[in-house]
Amino acid sequence: MVASALLPWVLLTGVLNGSTRGLLELRGRMLDERQLVERDRVRALAHRITLGLLVAAAIGAGAYSTLADAPLRAAVTPVLVGVLAAHWMMPLWVAALRVQDEPADDLADAS
Repeated sequence: MVASALLPWVLLTGVLNGSTRGLLELRGRMLDERQLVERDRVRALAHRITLGLLVAAAIGAGAYSTLADAPLRAAVTPVLVGVLAAHWMMPLWVAALRVQDEPADDLADAS
């Protein structure tokens, strides 16, 4: 099952990286000031979203173990895998959703 999901995952990640023009993949010295500020904003927003997901996952796992009268261990592994995947990909998803057009060149406007 994991192998069948790997190809779409890789293709989607490539498309998202392409749409953000490498904002999260390039080193800081290769980005201008505007891109550095945008990357910092994206990372901060992604970490806030991931924190909310983690809190919701912890509450959900606790509620599941209480309501289903099952050991917490039964709910923890799927929750941890889901939150890890979200934490790993969240900056890229946020960057792809916030992507803006490049600013117009002054030389192109003058001609």
